[in-house]
Amino acid sequence: MTTSIRRPWLLTALVLASAAVTCLALGTGAVGLRALGGALDALCLYELSVAMAALAISKTRVEIPARAFAGDSVRIAVEVSTRAPRLGRWERRAEIALEWEGHRAASDSLKTVACCREPGGCRVELEAPSLRRGRYALNAVRVRVSDAFGLFSVDRRLPAEGAMVVYPKLVPVGDWVREIERRMRTHEATEREAEVAPTGGVVPYRPGERLSLIHWPTSLRTGDLYAREMASDIVRPWRIVPWIRPGDPPHLAERALSVVLSLVAHGQRGGLPVECIIPAGHGQPAAWRRCRTFDEAGSALAEIDVCVGTAPPSAEVPGGWSATIWVTAGAPESVGLARGRRALVVSAADRREPGDGRVARARGPEPSDARA
Repeated sequence: MTTSIRRPWLLTALVLASAAVTCLALGTGAVGLRALGGALDALCLYELSVAMAALAISKTRVEIPARAFAGDSVRIAVEVSTRAPRLGRWERRAEIALEWEGHRAASDSLKTVACCREPGGCRVELEAPSLRRGRYALNAVRVRVSDAFGLFSVDRRLPAEGAMVVYPKLVPVGDWVREIERRMRTHEATEREAEVAPTGGVVPYRPGERLSLIHWPTSLRTGDLYAREMASDIVRPWRIVPWIRPGDPPHLAERALSVVLSLVAHGQRGGLPVECIIPAGHGQPAAWRRCRTFDEAGSALAEIDVCVGTAPPSAEVPGGWSATIWVTAGAPESVGLARGRRALVVSAADRREPGDGRVARARGPEPSDARA
């Protein structure tokens, strides 16, 4: 907790001037001096009450939503407690500012939308419009109490705790998903033989399957019928990878991250196996972070620095037969690590609406045996 006073000499000069004029008024008995002394005394008491109201602030408590989406507006409630609630309506002359760790605010501006007095203090609701993507941790709350004339003010900086994660903005991706599914179905006809190849594992035999699939050694050993596991029986999730290079336009990079999170949300709402693959560290070719839920993907995407990018220097996304969807902020040809016909590229560089985006098949030297 720190306190700083703007123009502290003004209060001292006002007290001395009030005392001097009061002494002269009592000594001479002039009506004008008495009136001037009374006015200075009233002004001095007013300024002292402002200072005492600011110094009486003891602590603050902040209520911040745990998560939000970029571009949205959220309300942040600040409760200010004071040791002397009867010092006047000081909240009408108070300004509240939030200090975040890293000196980066979630929004460009804060505006007060509601204020009410409570026993022992007051509660102020602030609105933060047009949030920016990122992870934000609150460090302190700065309360400035000033007089009505703008001559004197006291700043109180009080510690506060709170955290908020701003996910990328969700955009419509229905047309992109339909185009991706169409391309996947096109590949199935040419990869049918590879998809029905045995994987080497065994699964419980399902009535109606071919008897030639029964794995007799396992069945005789366990007493239950088991069949050879086929590649077509394995449900492989879509692997969505953001591909952002240093130097990509920031607005296109942010849009690419929005497309990644929107694809994850669309797949999970429809019950499709979808996961997001994000490089865990810049310069580590084999470090990948696998996000299987929407909140995991949103939190990971919120921490990405578009200036550094996410394009891994080498290595291929692990996953075997799974389909890989690369979301890039540049042209589809900018993704150089995609391999196989199961790798598709979604480009955010198209200036049209997200639903009209371009989907291109990534180029690679060898086909993949993936199944989406």
